[in-house]
Amino acid sequence: MACARFLSDLARDAEWPYELDTAEAERVCEFTELMPHTKGKWAQKKELIRLEPWQSFILVNVFGWRHRTTRLRRFRTVLIVVPRKNGKSALSAPVGLFMLAADHEAGAEVYCGATSKKQAWEVFRPAREMALKTPDFRSFYGVGVNASNLHVISTGSRFEPVIGKPGDGASPSCAIVDEYHEHDTSDLWDTMLTGMGARDQPILWGITTAGSNIACPCYDEIQAGRKMLQGIFVDDERFFVEWTIDPEDDWTTIEALRKANPNIGVTPRS
Repeated sequence: MACARFLSDLARDAEWPYELDTAEAERVCEFTELMPHTKGKWAQKKELIRLEPWQSFILVNVFGWRHRTTRLRRFRTVLIVVPRKNGKSALSAPVGLFMLAADHEAGAEVYCGATSKKQAWEVFRPAREMALKTPDFRSFYGVGVNASNLHVISTGSRFEPVIGKPGDGASPSCAIVDEYHEHDTSDLWDTMLTGMGARDQPILWGITTAGSNIACPCYDEIQAGRKMLQGIFVDDERFFVEWTIDPEDDWTTIEALRKANPNIGVTPRS
């Protein structure tokens, strides 16, 4: 349904306020593929990230769709639901680095938000390691790497992990919420969203496994995303994509595993 939405939007006429800016879409993809792996055999071989088609689809949507007049990004809230070990951190960490340094946002504030220090560092740690391993990135954008934050002095920008809600003065230009299904309340999500009010094109980037708690706020967001893709309501500023099986599928089959795991054969191994 997410792919059908994309194709339907491409076919809209010029009266619709958005269009796909392929140059901007390609820019973020090229930026991501300049970042190194930080774990496993690829890191050992000092290989750079190579986007899989499903990852490119996400980045092209989130960063490519622009308002025809203002040229601002279309999507403000992003929720990606994908099973564990499909490379969520390897996709999210470069997004954080891009939003810190390459988004042309003065005073950018990028946060990795979570309910615990361990979870908050799941995305920030690989982002920090990518920056350390890429001197050209640091020198080109003037990025400084500290123990618990990244910063760009020339633009007054910073990227750091946050446990719980950010301070009252925070104005996120990008908030990355990893494993939203582990949150008992929507406090962090809501605070990040409301704090973005002063930004022209912020992104609230949620990436999570589905989890099993249907009482958590993540489940509500998933249900809303499904209803939007079904056409029950329209929200042109919300991006939602979910990899899972359908109700009639036998979850024990290899076909079901492939359906729910877009990176199968890469990570996780088939």
